[in-house]
Amino acid sequence: MRWRRFWRMAPAYLRSVARRERQLILLALVGLAPGVGVLMAWLNLAVQVGTGAGTGKIFVQGWLLPPLLLDVIGPAGVLVGAGVVTVLIGGLGLANAYLASVERRQGELALFLALGLNRWELAAILLLESLATGLLGSGVGLVLGVGISRLSWPAAVDYFGLTGAYALSPLAVGVAGLTGLLAGVMFMGISVLAATGFSAAQTLRSTPRPILAGMQALRTSVYGTIFAAVLTLVPALAVLGGRAALALTAIALGLSVLLTAAGWTVTRLTFLLPTPGHAPLWSLAVQGLARHPRHTAGMSLALITGAYSVGLAALAWLDGGVRSGFAFWVAGGVLTAGAGLVLTAAALAAWERRQEYALLVALGARPGRVRRLILLEYAIVALGAGSLGGIMALVNWAGSSGRGNGWLAVGIILADLLGALLSAWVGAGPVWWRVGRKRR
Repeated sequence: MRWRRFWRMAPAYLRSVARRERQLILLALVGLAPGVGVLMAWLNLAVQVGTGAGTGKIFVQGWLLPPLLLDVIGPAGVLVGAGVVTVLIGGLGLANAYLASVERRQGELALFLALGLNRWELAAILLLESLATGLLGSGVGLVLGVGISRLSWPAAVDYFGLTGAYALSPLAVGVAGLTGLLAGVMFMGISVLAATGFSAAQTLRSTPRPILAGMQALRTSVYGTIFAAVLTLVPALAVLGGRAALALTAIALGLSVLLTAAGWTVTRLTFLLPTPGHAPLWSLAVQGLARHPRHTAGMSLALITGAYSVGLAALAWLDGGVRSGFAFWVAGGVLTAGAGLVLTAAALAAWERRQEYALLVALGARPGRVRRLILLEYAIVALGAGSLGGIMALVNWAGSSGRGNGWLAVGIILADLLGALLSAWVGAGPVWWRVGRKRR
């Protein structure tokens, strides 16, 4: 009887959420969909490479992985891994947005519980939301994937020495769609688990509190690492087979731990920056980042990943005679996903800090000064995270027997750092819009 009532109310509630929480639809389109599209394109290419449709001269440079690991997973494994990375970054952005959405609706969800809805039914409604979002992002992503696959084919033919004609693999389409759906359900499911554990009575009596705090942030990082392994294993088993799939999953686990640790390290180091009294704007910027560690860590992770990928792709040019056009396609996919994550983190920061910015303006701060404060906050994160990503790229390139002028390599990394800074400022656009709106 209860479940019959649930199925009667679920469609109307989902329509209501779609009207009120349009940022979830936007995130499915700009976050998850590009990741699924890139994954489908690289899976399709991995199938072609795996069938041996080439000249035997496979151009896989050391900028991606050291030769020892390349021997284990092969060129197809590199492609699968590059596609999964874009899905993971998009999934992280979706997780952040959905967590903020659930936190804003705590009062509404608590009222459902008070009116007789049990926690299982509440969890089922939220899971339906995540399933619908995952379906939307995956569906649009598959359409994008066809275009990416076709446009990148000439560069892939030159890079991998392929001789066969272009073809679209049904296996790649099906596996990419399934992986995108799993990513949406898994990453949004973290918020579902947290939302079903709060006290309805306390929420209705007082101001709702964050549903993830303290050690729960560490727990979500562990969940993210597990999700990275699962989302790597699914397409890897379908395309690569047992031994290479397990090896690629182990690499994904290690890389996920490394990037997550790097993101939180940059975040913690940011909190330790001095806040001198004679530099009030700097002090306010550091304090603002410290009050929102989740968003700071999210932007740090996106910028580290983007700087690492683009830096390696640019350093491949130094090897001399390298057919690196396809390398930039791979890096572009990761950078697009990272940019989506930065924009998501910026938009969420704007929402959560709207009262803070309005109070600064109400107390007499000029809107231009508040905007400079925002730029300074994003510059601090970009310089820290971009520097770390660039250094990781340089070390990876040098460790993979990279060739070329060392000073030119340093110059490329500095340009990479400048790109990280500019992308962070672009991500500040939603916050600027919020400040301008508050002034009016």
